[in-house]
Amino acid sequence: MKPKKLPSGNWRVRVLEYTEPNGKRHYRSFTDPDKHAVISMANEFLANHSGKPETYENITVKEACERYIKAKEAVLSPSTVKEYKRIVKNDFQSLMPIQLRKLTAEQVQIAISELSLRVSPKTTRNRHGFLHAAVSMYRPGFVFSTSLPQKEDVECIVPITSEIQAVLEVANEYIRVPILLASQGSLRRSEICALTPDDFTDLGVRVNKAVVSDENGELVTKLPKTDAGNRFCPLPEDVIKEARAWKHFGIKPNALSGYFERARNKASVPKFSFHKLRHYWASELHAQGIPDKYIAEAGGWETVEMLQRIYQHALRNHTSEMTDRIISIFDGNFSKRDMKCDTEVSGA
Repeated sequence: MKPKKLPSGNWRVRVLEYTEPNGKRHYRSFTDPDKHAVISMANEFLANHSGKPETYENITVKEACERYIKAKEAVLSPSTVKEYKRIVKNDFQSLMPIQLRKLTAEQVQIAISELSLRVSPKTTRNRHGFLHAAVSMYRPGFVFSTSLPQKEDVECIVPITSEIQAVLEVANEYIRVPILLASQGSLRRSEICALTPDDFTDLGVRVNKAVVSDENGELVTKLPKTDAGNRFCPLPEDVIKEARAWKHFGIKPNALSGYFERARNKASVPKFSFHKLRHYWASELHAQGIPDKYIAEAGGWETVEMLQRIYQHALRNHTSEMTDRIISIFDGNFSKRDMKCDTEVSGA
């Protein structure tokens, strides 16, 4: 155990932690500006270390979930941390006291089946995903063979232009600009609530943050959950002008949703969420032939595939237009002259 001086000026000592059955060695590294201190740290470790890899099989499912959250907390969004802690507190209560080494696939399946009776298939799948990740981190050999509920074919109502215009006509000063930013710029509610006037340029708006609630219910501003969320959204000139003059930057997400619901109800249009304004934006661009790759990038979707569910519900605006185009294609392909010739030939 010989200390080595690093280019940074610190001293480092590496000691053998354990050796795998196949002969692979694992070392523990200690660094400190003081040479004697780093030797002391290494000696203390060796005195208390058994020479075997640390095992977590005796911890409970609850402890594994809590350790997983703590290990990932710095890289997860506050809202995700809040949801994970809520799951530990309220879900899978039959599994939480069980030691990992005693956990069985049957117990997991029973817990999932019970959960599916009170929450949606999507929610069941999401909560199973968290359980899978937490257990796998501390008992990597555990085999999940869970049968999950089938995905729901939920009707996705995407508004059409006339419906959005009707809502805009009755919208008050708090919600009008958010509706414009969502329907003409693809911004999410959380992104609108995090905007400042400085985020706008003469061509559009930079989206690089979002407002979410943390585990204590406090609102915090964070970076986008994925790289795709960090983007530039082009906007019409009149929307940029109106947005820059907006007096309600920093509006809270719940307040925004409340103003929108009141405006939508007042307009007497089919019920759709504020988030569906983003889907309207994407479906309009798709219908006009804008490449899906660009739509995904400008709208903050990670993959093109994520847009497919939107498109299949979102072409009400263009149904008659598409019908006319289909008819015109075959009118052009099979003209009356061609059909006449085919008839004369067949009758000969």
